[in-house]
Amino acid sequence: MKRTRSPVLWFLLGVLTTAVVGLVLALYLTGAIPAPGETSAAYQPQIHVTDAADVAALRLRLIDYIFAAASLPDIIPEIAGDGKIIHLPNGFASVVTVSRPAEPNGALVIYHTGHEGYTRRDRAAIQTFVRAGYLVWRLDMPLLGANLHEVTVSLPETGPVVFRQHKQFAFLDEVTAGSPLRYFVEPVIALVNEAEAQGFQDIFMVGLSGGGWTTQLAAALDVRIDASYPVAAGVPLALRFDRDQRNWGDWEENLPDLQRLAGFEDLSILGAAGRSQIQVLNQFDICCYNEPRYTQYAPAIQAVVASLGGHYEVYWSRGEFLHRANPAALRVILDDMQSRRTP
Repeated sequence: MKRTRSPVLWFLLGVLTTAVVGLVLALYLTGAIPAPGETSAAYQPQIHVTDAADVAALRLRLIDYIFAAASLPDIIPEIAGDGKIIHLPNGFASVVTVSRPAEPNGALVIYHTGHEGYTRRDRAAIQTFVRAGYLVWRLDMPLLGANLHEVTVSLPETGPVVFRQHKQFAFLDEVTAGSPLRYFVEPVIALVNEAEAQGFQDIFMVGLSGGGWTTQLAAALDVRIDASYPVAAGVPLALRFDRDQRNWGDWEENLPDLQRLAGFEDLSILGAAGRSQIQVLNQFDICCYNEPRYTQYAPAIQAVVASLGGHYEVYWSRGEFLHRANPAALRVILDDMQSRRTP
């Protein structure tokens, strides 16, 4: 017997649809979701590197600031079951999960998750890369995902305390050589060291949200990353100052010392000069960075990067509501990777 839907159900679906449309319209009218084309007249790109010498000098200053050294650390991961583990100062460690393709193409993707840890969005992206033949080494941010969620550290001013969140990392200054930022980016350097030791010629990095911020910083520091793809990550500080907390970002990406040394624009140039970097932003991202004005820095960065023999672009993912790299964005990333492959 043919089943028919209840009129009550159809009524409820209509009410729900109307409510959603009304909510989106209200957000536009109140400015919570700006109308397409809205820009910030006050924003001016802050670029301090314009040639190869500037890029090299700033990269060295960043390495010294983060690692208190003249070169990147030579740390190597240890084998741990089916994956790897990277031991860091003060009891922190980074667990690496390995996803192997059935038909390897000989290239590596370092994939970095964000502040929600490993989610279905990350799994979908990783599976896309694996199906395309890429070996994937996955990292999580400190205290998240597969990593320890609590780490006890003895501080000079307090004695033993338990670290559970990133904003507490400011107190690691006195017990860390360099900056506490090293806990975020050093695991990436360790994996690149391992990849180089294993003979990989094509090393790519993709990161979502906080992992996208890590991707941008790692690519700025390490020229062995052939191409980088920050997804739904940060934007220039000036474009975040006049918006609410959800667009402000997290502790690690707003450190005044880092911003004074190298802001978003300069980090993007360092990461793309002589290489490739594509930033993915989503038009209606329920998390953050969902305003059209968040693309207006691209032309200034592109001009400098092009003069340095590199490629930079912002992929504006139209119609996307979720905080992720959707299938269209993943195709853009895969196409760029393929174009960067060693012949």
